Amino acid sequence: MRIWPHRVRRFFKALLPKTLLGRLILGTGVGWSVLVIAILWVSMRGGSGLAEEINRAHLDYEASLIARNIQQSISLRLDTLKTIASSQAGALQGDVPLAEDSDADVQARLSDHTALLELFDSAFVVDAEGDVMGFTPSLPGAVGLNVADREYFRFVEEVGRPFVGRPIISKLHDSRPLVVMGVPLTDAQGRFAGMLGGVVNLRDGRFFLDLRSLRIGEEGYAVLMTSDGTVLSHPDSSLIMQHIPSTLESPVLEQALDGWQGTGTGHLVNGEPALMSYYQVWKPDWVVGVFQPQSQTRQPIIDYVRRQWWVAVAVVLSMLPLLWWLLHLGLSPLRRLARQIAQVGRGDITRISLDTSLEELRRIAQTFNSVEFERNRERTERRSRQAYLDAVLSSSPLPMFLADINGRISYVNPALEALTGLSAASFRHRAWLRRLHPEDRSVMYALWRDARDGGHELHRHMRFSCGARGMMWLELYTSQVMNDGQPQGVVGFIKDITHLREQQKRQLWEAEHDPLSGLLNRRGFDRRLEETFHVFQERGENASLILFDLDSFKPINDEGGHALGDEMLCAIARCLEGCVRRDDHLARLGGDEFAILLPGCGNAQAVRIAEQVRHAVSELSVLRKDKRYRVTVSLGVSCLGADDSDAQAMVKRADAASYEAKAEGKNRMMNDARCE
Repeated sequence: MRIWPHRVRRFFKALLPKTLLGRLILGTGVGWSVLVIAILWVSMRGGSGLAEEINRAHLDYEASLIARNIQQSISLRLDTLKTIASSQAGALQGDVPLAEDSDADVQARLSDHTALLELFDSAFVVDAEGDVMGFTPSLPGAVGLNVADREYFRFVEEVGRPFVGRPIISKLHDSRPLVVMGVPLTDAQGRFAGMLGGVVNLRDGRFFLDLRSLRIGEEGYAVLMTSDGTVLSHPDSSLIMQHIPSTLESPVLEQALDGWQGTGTGHLVNGEPALMSYYQVWKPDWVVGVFQPQSQTRQPIIDYVRRQWWVAVAVVLSMLPLLWWLLHLGLSPLRRLARQIAQVGRGDITRISLDTSLEELRRIAQTFNSVEFERNRERTERRSRQAYLDAVLSSSPLPMFLADINGRISYVNPALEALTGLSAASFRHRAWLRRLHPEDRSVMYALWRDARDGGHELHRHMRFSCGARGMMWLELYTSQVMNDGQPQGVVGFIKDITHLREQQKRQLWEAEHDPLSGLLNRRGFDRRLEETFHVFQERGENASLILFDLDSFKPINDEGGHALGDEMLCAIARCLEGCVRRDDHLARLGGDEFAILLPGCGNAQAVRIAEQVRHAVSELSVLRKDKRYRVTVSLGVSCLGADDSDAQAMVKRADAASYEAKAEGKNRMMNDARCE
C-alpha cells in the first residue's frame, strides 16, 4: 500500500521540467489552462440546462402533435367505415339480407369501395354469425374465416358502436400483427346484421410506417404503445407486439401507462439516458412516447465549447514566449548563485560572494556559507572518529559487522571474514544470504524486521555454511545504533557455538537413551508417550503399546554372568529394530522389561507385530562355555481408549496383559480385551 503512492509521485516528478524556469512556465501555463477550462465548464453546465429545457418543450410539442395526428387518423377511418356502413347499406348487402347473400356477391361489392384501401391495409365484411363474407384485397383463406371469438366482433355485436381493437395476430397464414377497426351493419329493421371492418398492419402498414421513420433530431424517435405496455410502432420492428423492454421501464413510463401526460427522463432500449415525453391517444387507449438521447440535447453546447477551446489554446500558447522571456530575465541571479555553489563543491572557492539586489538571495548565500563552515568542521571530526572506530573493529578478535537499518552490510571485520570464509565484498553483495540454512532463512528475515520495527535487540541461533568447515551453528546478536532517537543502523556480533550445540545434543541423547542397548530409557519413553497421547486427544489418531519382559532370563545372569546377560539384552534390542516400523519407539524400561510404542497403529496390526517379536526373540540365543542359553517373552498389548484421562491408563492395561501372559504359561501374547 505504501509503494503505489511513491511510484505515482515518482512518475509525475519525472514529467516535471528539470529547471526552475521550466517549472514556472509549466505552472503558469497550467494555471491559465485551468482557468480557461473552468470558464468553459461553467458555460457548458449553464448551456446544458438551458438546452435541456428547450428540448423538453420541443419533445412535449412533438408528442402532442403526433397524438393529435393519430387521433385524427383513427377518427377519419372510423367515420369512413360508418359512412359506408350507414349511407349505402344496400351497396354491401344487396337486394337480400346479408345472411342470405352469397360470398362472391359481397366480395365483389366490397372490392368496389377502393377508398377503403386508401385508409386501411385491408377491409372485410362479417355476417351476424362472425363468418367473413368479403375481404379486400383478396387473400386466400380469408373468406369463410370465423371471427366470432374475436374481441372486436363481440364488442360491435353487443355494444353496437364503432370499435378500435387491441393489437392481435392474424388468423390467416401470414400471421401478421394488426389492429382492427370496425362498425356495425344493421338490416332494415335496425337489427345487427354484421360488421364492416378495416385492418391496419402494424409491421408493414402505411398507418404506422410514417411514425416509425419519424426522427427527432439526429437520433430521437417516436414509439406508440397500448396502455398495457404492448409496442405498436417502434423503429426496431422486432419489438412490435412485444412488451415494453425492461430497459425502457421507469417511473415516468408507469405514470404514462396509467394516463399521465408530460415530459421526464429515463433510458432508451440500449440503456442510454434520454429525455422522453408521453401523450395519450384516448379513443383507442394508446400512448405516444417521443425519445431523445440526452447526449443529443447537449451536442450543440459541446460543439460550441469545443470551438472556444481551440481559441483558448491559441491564446495560451501565444503568451508562453513572452512569459519565458520575463522569467528567464528574473531568474538570472539564481543561475549565478548555482554556479558559485558548484564552485564551492569542487573546492575552487571557499565561500559564496553574490552581488544582487534581491534580499532573499543574499540571505540564501549567507546561510549557505554558515552551513559550509560547520560542515567542514564536522567532516574533520567525523574522519577522526572513523579512524579510531576502524582500528577498534579491525583489531577485535570477536567477529563483528555493521549494517544499515534495512540489513545491507557495509563493513565486516577480519575476524568475521576468517570465521565464515567470505570476503567483505561478498557480504556487501549479500552472498552470505545463500549460506544460511533454508530453514533458518525465512525466520531470520522475520526476526530482523521485527527487531528493526520494534527497536529492540536481536538474539538468534542459526546454521551457516562456512565453506570447507561445513555447516556450523552461529550465535547472532545485534543492537541498533541510535542518533537523536532515530535508528541509523545495526552493529552485530557473531559467535561460533557449533561445539556447544553438539555437546547439548549429545547430552540430550544420553539423558533419554539406555547406554547398554541404545534404546529409549524410561525418561525418553515417557516423553514420547505423552506426545502420542496429546496427538490422540487433538486429532483422534490411535496408538498401541506392547509391554513385555523376558522369560528365563535369570539363569543367564546367574550362570553366565552379567556380561552374558548384557549380550542377550543387546541382541534383543537389535532384533526388535527389525520387527517394528520406522516411526515406532523402542524402549528398555529397566532390567529385562521392554516397551514398544506404536503411534498411528491399530490393534490388529499391533497384535501382528507382537507375535512377530515373540517369534523373533524365541529364535535368539547366546553361547557360554559350550552351553547355549535362550529366552522367551510374555507380551501384553493395549491401545488408547476414548475415556482415558492420561497415557498411563494404556500402560497399566498393557502391563496387566503382560502379567496375564506370564501367568498363562509364558512365551505368549495377551491382548487387552478393550481393544478387540
